[in-house]
Amino acid sequence: MFGRIAYVSRAAPDLNAADVRDIIRIAHARNGAEALNGALVFIDGWFVQVLEGPCARLEVRFERIACDPRHGEVRLRLREQAHVPLFEGQRIVLRARPHLDPALLDSFEYSPGFPVGTFPADVLVEFVLRACTCHRDRRVGRD
Repeated sequence: MFGRIAYVSRAAPDLNAADVRDIIRIAHARNGAEALNGALVFIDGWFVQVLEGPCARLEVRFERIACDPRHGEVRLRLREQAHVPLFEGQRIVLRARPHLDPALLDSFEYSPGFPVGTFPADVLVEFVLRACTCHRDRRVGRD
């Protein structure tokens, strides 16, 4: 069965850019081996991630993330069956604050500190999808 999860977590206070790159490097390899796809937004000390793939593998991955000391205040915001992948062929996409379009943040009425309590699960997924899609489109010359 194919599924999707979305979670938010607070980054460990001492986490730096090299640590985030390490997370992505390892996740890219693991996701490829486990048939998972997804995207991660790192903004103002928060992670928001959407992962897709076989449900059993998603559960194992989320348990691993929840125990990872680089993540605190881990909150699962969405667990659902999915019929259409949003990140097909993308083992892991990362977007960090410097690469997010301010207009996108404004359109979601974003405020610093990532308002995890105010973004419903479907809005979190849309935020991650648009953050990753907008950036990718600009890189290939589309807008």
